[in-house]
Amino acid sequence: MRLRQIALASGRLDAVVREFADVFELEVAHEDPNVGVYGLRNAVLPAGTGFLEVVEPVRNDASAARFLARRGGDSGYMVILQVADAERERARAQALGVRVVEDIDRPDYRCSHFHPADFGGILVSFDQQRTEPDHLAPLGDWMPAGPDWLAAHTNEVLDLVSMTISTADPGGLARRWSELLASPLDPDDPLRIPLQHGEIRFAPAGAGAPTSITSVDLKVRDPDAALRRGKVARLDAGEDGILIGGVRFRPVA
Repeated sequence: MRLRQIALASGRLDAVVREFADVFELEVAHEDPNVGVYGLRNAVLPAGTGFLEVVEPVRNDASAARFLARRGGDSGYMVILQVADAERERARAQALGVRVVEDIDRPDYRCSHFHPADFGGILVSFDQQRTEPDHLAPLGDWMPAGPDWLAAHTNEVLDLVSMTISTADPGGLARRWSELLASPLDPDDPLRIPLQHGEIRFAPAGAGAPTSITSVDLKVRDPDAALRRGKVARLDAGEDGILIGGVRFRPVA
């Protein structure tokens, strides 16, 4: 299982895309017209071997519009995990009580979106790229980014390393995700799930704060240069990150 794509929800998609370009030199690879059925427009940006996505609701009845209203502004919205066998992973998650809210079954792509409540408040999708026999191929096909995504691949960001979910009960949610992903917790850090590629971390949320994707680590060529270009925000652990789209992005070497 691989951490492949993280989506942010924002009411100002174009501005967030510009911030990613200004700070991390990222470029848009694809704007998917098919997300219009969900009341959205989007932009997908290659970030090394992973992807960042920004979605903006264009209808008031869109689920992302309700999500933004509840959060009071931009926020981390969704995580996509690339798997070798989406059918198998979907069946296993359902056996653990997870509800499927969207299912796409195409010759080239298979994915299932799961009810956020069953993942503690985070929208999660298990996706299989059927045209790519190795789901860990660094620069393999990726349908959400379009057929020519490598043309938008830049040299500043090298990889999507990790994401952090903040929640009222980080230990409990870490154990639940470990079960749902069939990925053991790190024995030296029970708030960390190492994946085949990338990792997911859990942290305590502030009083009254909802469960949210609060930070993302990006491996970059020059972390200091990225910090100089960005709007620096102090992370809970005392480290510096760059606030974009309601999420703190931490450039790491």
